[in-house]
Amino acid sequence: MAIIFWSEFPEQVDWDKVNREINFDTEIYVACKDRQEYLAWKKKIKNKHIDVGAWPILDKKDGYWFSGQTSKENIDKLDEFKDVDVKIDIEPKIYHGRYSNIKTWLWLIKWYVNPGKNKEHLLDKIKSLKSSVIISGFFLPRFFRRRVGMEANGKKNFICYSTVGRIAFPYYKFMIKKMSKDNFYAIGLTHPGVFGNEKAYKHKEEFVKDLETMKKLRVKNLVIYSLEGIIKRDWLDAVKDYVGSF
Repeated sequence: MAIIFWSEFPEQVDWDKVNREINFDTEIYVACKDRQEYLAWKKKIKNKHIDVGAWPILDKKDGYWFSGQTSKENIDKLDEFKDVDVKIDIEPKIYHGRYSNIKTWLWLIKWYVNPGKNKEHLLDKIKSLKSSVIISGFFLPRFFRRRVGMEANGKKNFICYSTVGRIAFPYYKFMIKKMSKDNFYAIGLTHPGVFGNEKAYKHKEEFVKDLETMKKLRVKNLVIYSLEGIIKRDWLDAVKDYVGSF
């Protein structure tokens, strides 16, 4: 069994508390724009139970996440992480400013129709990475996952965020039962994401309920978004209970 944390805002994490209180084997993937930033965060973690991976991100003006629509120049930035365990988000680019929501939905539709001229370059780049790679994205039907590049070389992580849409959770559970137990499944959110307005759990009981659901589904590789939310809200005890139940 593996417990993994995403940390999208490592600057908000109390790393002394992390080093002091995490007493189970885990992995933390920290968001970073380059290798230097990754190494800086890695130095802050002085805990034998924690392995530190990189979560490469782009400037918001370049789309933040990776897809076939990402420029080759930005895709090539993954070379900096060739020998580092990485988590790569395959998602549509984000828009900000006026009509950003409309632009994002139009992009999402376009992404399904036209995955982008650089999709194969992205797949080749991911395949060239030498360390462990986790490909993360939406829980789409397999046809769409193949189309947009989510079936790239690497382990698969599927987003199962109940706070984004509790109505979709039955679908997630149905799919998890059908799919490989070696996949990674991410629950959340314990903290808003890059947009700043994403819904997070209001109460600890909601988080514990999702943990219990994943336990019943016998999920071996559980991902939690996000570390900063867990630490800020003092919910690490719930994670320890989950670990101790296996």
